[in-house]
Amino acid sequence: MSKKHSTTFSEIKDIALANPAVRAAYDEAEDEWKLRELLLKARKNAKLSQTELAKRLGVASSNINRIEKSPLNTNIKTILKYLNACNAKIDMNLSTL
Repeated sequence: MSKKHSTTFSEIKDIALANPAVRAAYDEAEDEWKLRELLLKARKNAKLSQTELAKRLGVASSNINRIEKSPLNTNIKTILKYLNACNAKIDMNLSTL
């Protein structure tokens, strides 16, 4: 007979995020996920495939895939060109934590 655990996912997550190194990695992953979603939404709203967007930017479609997979490893100038090619702009407001 297997023993059931009564610890919830939320509890495990809270315990893990109490570690500063884990929290930093989690926050960075969340930022990357949000930026990835923003880029994909811009391309979808523009009704562009990766290939079509690549043609607009004059790059290989593999570059678009790389940008979308790892947006935090992409410089801001490239992100802005990507968004401009999708006829989208990013709202740049500063907020404090």
